[in-house]
Amino acid sequence: MRGDQHVLITLFSGGLLLAPHLGSFSPGELAVLFFGLFIGSLAPDADATDAAIFHTQIRGLSGASRRFVNGAARVLPFFGYLIRYGEYYPAAGLCWLLSGGRLRAGHRGILHSLLGIVVITALTCLYVIAALFLVGRPPDHLLAYALAGFGVGAILHLVEDSCTPAGIAWLYPVSGWRLRGRLRSGGRADPRPRVFATALGCSMWGCILLLHRFGAGTETVVHLSVFLFCLLWALFFLVTRSSGR
Repeated sequence: MRGDQHVLITLFSGGLLLAPHLGSFSPGELAVLFFGLFIGSLAPDADATDAAIFHTQIRGLSGASRRFVNGAARVLPFFGYLIRYGEYYPAAGLCWLLSGGRLRAGHRGILHSLLGIVVITALTCLYVIAALFLVGRPPDHLLAYALAGFGVGAILHLVEDSCTPAGIAWLYPVSGWRLRGRLRSGGRADPRPRVFATALGCSMWGCILLLHRFGAGTETVVHLSVFLFCLLWALFFLVTRSSGR
């Protein structure tokens, strides 16, 4: 799946679930949450040299989404190279060593697994804490929000890639079982990711309007946002014919 598709689907998925709770967060907390989602949505692709996380612009976006996303994309190469050389290569090297050379570094290997997400989230946390102490600023609660967004964004990246033919080996390196579908994002553009992202975005704004414009109860909107999230993702898996193989 392309970088712009990962970003839009991840941000709107997270936004849909967060929509009923926007009033519970400060602007700073929301900013770091969505920044974490943004970085996490591209983080697993640091195992590919041509990935969007190594560029300061996300190609394929347009309108307001392009201005909003590309404003934050300037820091992407920093995180891309940090994850690639400071997290991915050490983790892949350890897998290679423990497997006696059987498991080699490659795209959709350790970074595209639950274990890999845990590793890069934990290591990113340690690097950020070290950097904060170096500049004389102890970490505060905002770091937890940023890392939560990062981890969720990375997991959603794997869910999205589970709809493509290469699929995702979620339990790598323990198991080679893959969840895969028939969504091809290369070559001629497939409209399904864009339609899905649009449906998520419209649902997100619908929940926000129901809560803040039409006075719907918070509990009702929470239930609605979760229902729409599950429904839209189930439909996306259905139309991409995703299954375990």
